[in-house]
Amino acid sequence: MKIFTITVKKTEGFKKFEVPAGLTILDALEYINKTYGENIQFRSSCKAGQCGSCAVMINKKSKLACKTKVEDNMIIEPLECFDVISDLVVDREPYYKKIGTLRNYIQKKNEKISEKELGELKLYPDDLKDVKKIRGCIDCLSCIAMCPARKYSNYPGPTLMRQLARFAFDPKDDVDREKEAFDENIYNCTTCGRCVEVCPKEIDIVHHAVEKLREKTFKKGYNLDSHLEVRKNVLSQNRSVPKEKTSFLEEVADEYIVENEKMRVAFFTGCLVDFRLQEIGKSAIRVLNAHGVSVIIPKNQVCCGSPFIRTGQTDISESLKKQNLEIFNKLNVDSVVTLCAGCGSTLKNDYKEKEFKVMDITEVLVKVGLIDYKPLDITVTYHDPCHLRRGQKVYLEPRKILESIPKLKFIEMEIPDQCCGAGGGVRSGKPEVADAIGKRKANMIYATDADYLITVCPFCEYHIRDSLTKYLKEHGLKKDIPVMNIISLLDKVI
Repeated sequence: MKIFTITVKKTEGFKKFEVPAGLTILDALEYINKTYGENIQFRSSCKAGQCGSCAVMINKKSKLACKTKVEDNMIIEPLECFDVISDLVVDREPYYKKIGTLRNYIQKKNEKISEKELGELKLYPDDLKDVKKIRGCIDCLSCIAMCPARKYSNYPGPTLMRQLARFAFDPKDDVDREKEAFDENIYNCTTCGRCVEVCPKEIDIVHHAVEKLREKTFKKGYNLDSHLEVRKNVLSQNRSVPKEKTSFLEEVADEYIVENEKMRVAFFTGCLVDFRLQEIGKSAIRVLNAHGVSVIIPKNQVCCGSPFIRTGQTDISESLKKQNLEIFNKLNVDSVVTLCAGCGSTLKNDYKEKEFKVMDITEVLVKVGLIDYKPLDITVTYHDPCHLRRGQKVYLEPRKILESIPKLKFIEMEIPDQCCGAGGGVRSGKPEVADAIGKRKANMIYATDADYLITVCPFCEYHIRDSLTKYLKEHGLKKDIPVMNIISLLDKVI
């Protein structure tokens, strides 16, 4: 019989146990109590993934104990963000009290709707289409345990915001749920997608609840001044950031064609590469060409619309999407390539009408084949941008690239795909929240003692650099850890 070793966090500390392979975590806990005479406290009920009571942290991710198979060296802990009652049992009472304050029932004119009124309402199939997408929650609280905004700010968490959305989308409800959402800090959500990743019922809370509720909230006039400033930028220059110098698109040619072409791509620059990070854009051209990839650069492209989709300003995002579709749908290329995780995720997931393939630049490089790079004797760690890791499922390619550079030492940080705090309009709208989340990321980076932090997202790059600078000053550290885009790194070794 194959035996696995797992570690369980008890009230008095961590303890290791040997259990047979093939068991679920829930079965393993019962096995430990019976075989070793332990009395580990944990919750369970249906044992079929329907009640949600057995959720725990497994290797730092919240999962249902009844549906997760034991693997060797697993670490089992109680759900984060909750006070621990005993061993793996957490206090859920604050969650239930908060649900009560959100008036978790249909209301009309500030009163509970009567049965008669319900019967008189005429509903059509499309009336509840948005509600249906966010039903099915089993209150396992996995999403709350993983939510960075919940951990580091006064934000009630994903499933509580989902509940507000559920009633805001229901035509039978007549309460100003949008005002409630605004007061409950809906703009604190970084849209990192952690809640979606761990939800056992696969509810897409980010896109089907938070972003749609933000759209309704924005339309009702509940918004942040800083988000309106970003709106002004795009209305005046088709970019989400102000122009400070000659843009990338003004500096470069229309195309960069190579001999023995392996692939031809259209370069979607995004706002930051065009207006702020022109040198990274130029590095991208050189790196792609060095790998046998020809680059076409449409000069009339505009912001992808991501900042406005994430903050509920869909009137702006739809207009931008239409302009880009008219440009890129006409091109005869193998793919549109992005250098920004947010742009890539938006083009892949929100441009439903596109007639082109979208690839992150790391996907393109790995697909055409990595070349022999020059040695570079440095130690690096890597941050997974949320909109790349969860938004596009791209995480292996950057690591393959780093591991292919001779003499370069690559060290994983504690949680490489932990949100840095920049996304979802939080860096611009709620900087104090972004800073709190960024501080945790900086701590992980410094713990690696790396020479550089590598990432593939301009927004993450900016925010992590700021977070590291603040962390350096706060802790009186002497060693600075610069942040570098993976393409800037490759430009040094091609």
